[in-house]
Amino acid sequence: MQKSDELHNYLKTLDSLAIVCHHQPDPDCLASGFALQWIAKQVEIDRCSIFYQGKITHQEILSLVNIFEIPIEEIEEGVFDSFDHIALIDHSVSGTEVELPDEIPVEVIIDIKETEHSIDIPFIDSRPSYGATSTILTEYIQEQEKTPPVSIASALLFAIHNERLDHVRYPTLADYQAATELYPDADIDLIEEVYGSSLTPSTLDAIGQAINHREKQGSTLVSSIGRTTETGALPQAADYLLRLEGVKTVLVMGIADDKLRLSAQSFDPRIDVGTAVEEAFSTYGAAGGHPDRAGGELPLGIFAKTGDHEAAVEKQLFKIVAKQFFNTLNI
Repeated sequence: MQKSDELHNYLKTLDSLAIVCHHQPDPDCLASGFALQWIAKQVEIDRCSIFYQGKITHQEILSLVNIFEIPIEEIEEGVFDSFDHIALIDHSVSGTEVELPDEIPVEVIIDIKETEHSIDIPFIDSRPSYGATSTILTEYIQEQEKTPPVSIASALLFAIHNERLDHVRYPTLADYQAATELYPDADIDLIEEVYGSSLTPSTLDAIGQAINHREKQGSTLVSSIGRTTETGALPQAADYLLRLEGVKTVLVMGIADDKLRLSAQSFDPRIDVGTAVEEAFSTYGAAGGHPDRAGGELPLGIFAKTGDHEAAVEKQLFKIVAKQFFNTLNI
């Protein structure tokens, strides 16, 4: 039996399904959730919604949601009351970052990372050899010989490119094959529209800050965008700095809403940047991620009220963050 058959057979037994994204979902997570919702509707699940937690401020992700009309709902008190089952998409562990009710079981997990959950969960599909969760969802659709709506094909194609293909970030053959299969059903003009809306003047200013405030040791670079309202600029700045010659790992920090925000990326095969960020900063707040991408959100504590010493405090925080990250990587 193909994995898509197994999923369809299980979904047919459900009346409702809450699809839960990971904290501050990225394009791969959102497109995968969008596709899973469509698959659930094909087997006539009455209630199926996509939920997320954490602010979505990255302009490109906002454009993805708006242009392809991905129906996401923020997790608030009582939103799960009408659901009997939960699916985790593009993550397998719901920690303190994503609040889930204890009385509703997690019964579906689809992710590219190996799951630590026991086998009593009815449906688990974890594929560490794949580059994007959207590739897995694309295979489900192909195996069932279905033609997805243009919006879903376009969202999946954008997500696979964004996650793996655009910067050749360890793509797999499965990712290329999925992109090829999606192309005829996708709207390339809409995808171009998402790409074209990714850089605002505020984001450009933040990237400029990151270029000017950086420290490099070996092939690892740590930088800061200072205080900002554009938290979505953090991953964009990290992505830009990762293109510098000799740089394989980047961590960018910024201060927003009295919190220290972190975004990290790496294409160094020796480094699991998600594990590195978790080891370096999870003691102080929420931190972690995937082997090639990670993030964190730490309370500022006594550093929140800086008064006239704002610049000095930012400089001190940058030194602390840089030292902690370099030390974790044994640099």
